[in-house]
Amino acid sequence: MGAAAHVGRIGGLAVALGVGAAVLTGYGVAAADTGSGESGSSASSGSSAGSSTGGSDSSAAGASSQTANAGDSDGASDSDDASDSDDAADESEGDDASEGDDASGGDDGDDAAGDGEDLDADLGVDEGVEVGGDVDGVDSVNSGGYVSAEPEAAAEVVDDVDSATAGDDVDSAAASDEVDADLAAERQGQAVEWLASPEAVAGRAATEPTAPAEQTAATKEPVDATATVPDATLTEMVGLLNPFAGGGPAAPPMNSPMEWAMAAAARRELESGPVSVNPVLEFLDGVIYGNVGATDSRGNPLIYTIIDDPNQGGKITLAADGSFSFLPDLSVVESGGTEQFTVMVSEQTGLVRFLEKIPLLGDFVQPIVLGLQQIPILGTILQPFIGYRVIAPIDVNVGELVPVGAPVAFTTMVTSFDGVKISTNFFPASGLAAGETASTVLNGPGLGDPGNIDPTSVTTVFNLVPGLVPLRDAGYNVVTWDPRGEFASGGVLQLDNPFFEGRDVQAILDWVATRPETLLDGPGDPVVGMVGGSYGGGIQLVAAGIDDRIEAIVPVIAWNSLNEALYPTEAFKTAWATLLGLDLLEGGARINSQIYPAIILGDLLGFITETQQAILASSGPTVLVSGITAPTLLIQGTADGLFTLAQAVTNAMLLEATGTPVDMIWACGGHGVCLDPISPLQTPLLIDSTLDWLDKYVNGNELVPTGPRFEWFDQNGDYFFSDLLPSDPAFYGESLVVAGAGGFLPILPLLGGSGPQTQSPTPLLVSPALASEAALAIDVEVPSPEATVQIVGAPELTITYSGLGTSRHIYGQLVDETTGLVLGNLVTPIPVTLDGRTHTVSIDLEQIAYTMAPDSQLKLQLVGSATPYENLLQLGFINVEAVELALPTVAAEVGGVAGLTVGMAVA
Repeated sequence: MGAAAHVGRIGGLAVALGVGAAVLTGYGVAAADTGSGESGSSASSGSSAGSSTGGSDSSAAGASSQTANAGDSDGASDSDDASDSDDAADESEGDDASEGDDASGGDDGDDAAGDGEDLDADLGVDEGVEVGGDVDGVDSVNSGGYVSAEPEAAAEVVDDVDSATAGDDVDSAAASDEVDADLAAERQGQAVEWLASPEAVAGRAATEPTAPAEQTAATKEPVDATATVPDATLTEMVGLLNPFAGGGPAAPPMNSPMEWAMAAAARRELESGPVSVNPVLEFLDGVIYGNVGATDSRGNPLIYTIIDDPNQGGKITLAADGSFSFLPDLSVVESGGTEQFTVMVSEQTGLVRFLEKIPLLGDFVQPIVLGLQQIPILGTILQPFIGYRVIAPIDVNVGELVPVGAPVAFTTMVTSFDGVKISTNFFPASGLAAGETASTVLNGPGLGDPGNIDPTSVTTVFNLVPGLVPLRDAGYNVVTWDPRGEFASGGVLQLDNPFFEGRDVQAILDWVATRPETLLDGPGDPVVGMVGGSYGGGIQLVAAGIDDRIEAIVPVIAWNSLNEALYPTEAFKTAWATLLGLDLLEGGARINSQIYPAIILGDLLGFITETQQAILASSGPTVLVSGITAPTLLIQGTADGLFTLAQAVTNAMLLEATGTPVDMIWACGGHGVCLDPISPLQTPLLIDSTLDWLDKYVNGNELVPTGPRFEWFDQNGDYFFSDLLPSDPAFYGESLVVAGAGGFLPILPLLGGSGPQTQSPTPLLVSPALASEAALAIDVEVPSPEATVQIVGAPELTITYSGLGTSRHIYGQLVDETTGLVLGNLVTPIPVTLDGRTHTVSIDLEQIAYTMAPDSQLKLQLVGSATPYENLLQLGFINVEAVELALPTVAAEVGGVAGLTVGMAVA
């Protein structure tokens, strides 16, 4: 809930009474017409309700679900009201307008002002409600008197009212007691609080209210306020009631002039501000869509901010233009009920747009302005400069929008094995009719992201994973979810642990099998595939490793071992671990208590404990991959510095060893930044390949071609393919071998090493995670080949060295001297022992995909430090005596292996 939820009502009362106009302009403090016949009111106050009713609150000021308890109310006056008198103000019968169950359930015939202890009840508030005193220049407002029938249409609204007293009773024959000033102030405050109660909200539920059912045209009598109230100022107040003079709310009656004035002021403010709102809603292809429908008479751009989430558990995706999609909670779908959420629509003035262009400062302007616009009084004063705003409660009536029985997108909670609630979202296949079923695809999000709820998404996860549009259009129901410990789901995040997140997926599969829209293989066995990237890729390998109900998976930029990914050769990936930790911290994730200490320890000292290593080893697929029977399409990024190509190659080898169908694609992207040209073929190829894979192995369309077993894009964005995986020795031809003399290298933290990558267009925070050409390095030139060759896989490096120092690693990388870029932005830690003795070490550098032509200029760099693995405690020197580098090349033709070809797509 945002700060706007706490904007109160006292300032709005001042507006209603026409005082303080120079301070409270009235613009932007009204609730918008929702288009469903309801309108709320909003004003400025620091006062908030004392209890929550649990009902829908249409009062815009805070659009808060917390409202004052107004007691019991039958919602209408006695049917004999005002029928036995020519003037309702002279009513002396026992059946007067306050007889029976009044707005608070008070005693029959009690005078609203004549009995101090009954006045609370007549106002419809609890005695315990906190009240205020004088408001914005109003000395005293004696609201003890009630108008028993409806006021007649009066003059124009008068903005300057010095005082308004209604001390004389106009509602009962017992109007003999007089309310003193202190009690009047108390009653005034209680009336203000009453306006937030469910009864008052219901009373303001229509823009043009109608009279109570019991008040027929024959029995209603107009009230001459000047005749019944000695203070002539009340006549001016009645002018405020003009928009409502045609009849009062149906239930409960708002007989207090103060109550009527507040409702009238809300309507007046709504119609007078520069920002107007007219929401529209529609049900289209299984999804509820809408638009806030805001316009600005001054022509300023508008900003939309959700300040109150849906009140029944639904979810909303709000676009920058005010359009939105809405997922109601399943309980609301089943009951045909209504959910409400609140949007603040605010102007972006020329001043604000100018400030946003200021370097550094500009990024902070919009959040500050949005905060100021929600502050009572101050925000109103500043509106001419920072922009006016309107608080718009929007009602989504699911029963009216969705035809009976029609499949509809919704959200719900699925109970996992240990009772933890997993927030799960369901989208029916496009065109799915009532009674029809379809195959289902589970789409898991990346770490730090909620489940995808945007039905207009075409791609996700760096444009590597299909969004909801292509999956639904291909005929699949789509299920997304918030992983354990994140966002709306409960529990504690365990990094895709098979005993936790893996079993959560099993619970979702059980639930999917119960849905009427789901195609089944058998009882409890849905026809289902999985897609997703990063964290959503890892969970596929985990889930398929423990549950054979999954027909096929497409893990994107996933991993095999978190230990190997984050702690290769016991070198801690400080940059990436820090980014992951910040992502979890920003999202408010509830995580395993060992994760943050592991990141801090690794960042400070460059190592993690055995216990922390064990947690990483238990999280993710690792050995489970060998048990996967679901056909698997692996997609990995050539510029992925977190889960490198080696992680996908390991998974491919394990799958191939057990005979599970497996293909692999290497694309430019992943965790990091692709600084090379990206082929326009890449994204369509990845989406089409994913859909073909699902069609063949989930839907069982055996004739669907799934393409070559291995496809990749090189540093130029050119596309290549092979019928063999790079894990197959037959894939390779003769290596290019390079020898060098080495040299002397000082080892110093930060100075002259690899990274940060200054060519990165990403924020400074990401740049240290990317390797760059080093200024302080041992360089070994790689001679160009006589003919163009494809270098695909892991170059093997062997060095002989000696040295002294505290460092446990140096680092190796390949640099394209033509572009100045490190291949894949990847640097490899090389374990060394600096004890003064001579040692030899051989290691595979990170895998690459590089086309080397006769004019290519490539070099190996050995460096003492690298920001992706930065360790401030590593110091010393190393003397490299000899270097040997073997670059793996792809065989164009391999004897004895039929049909092997290496091809290049023709644009």
